[in-house]
Amino acid sequence: MDDLNDPRISAYRAQRRLLLPAPPGSRPKLSRARHKQKELAEARAEARVARFHLVGLTNAAVIVLGCLVAAGVAVMLVLLITRH
Repeated sequence: MDDLNDPRISAYRAQRRLLLPAPPGSRPKLSRARHKQKELAEARAEARVARFHLVGLTNAAVIVLGCLVAAGVAVMLVLLITRH
């Protein structure tokens, strides 16, 4: 196993984090303020995902339409050249 304190290793690899299991018993209840804060954070995350999805679709549409326009121009040029 790698020595996590070795500077040669940590300079080139991300630090590994130890994942500890949850302590036994039920989880502590969240206060109302923490619960509301968590719901607000989840709502913001969902809105952010929706915006990124919309931006991705918009970028894809621009690329597809650009290709269609380029193909149309190429067809027009071929028709123009073959007419003469």
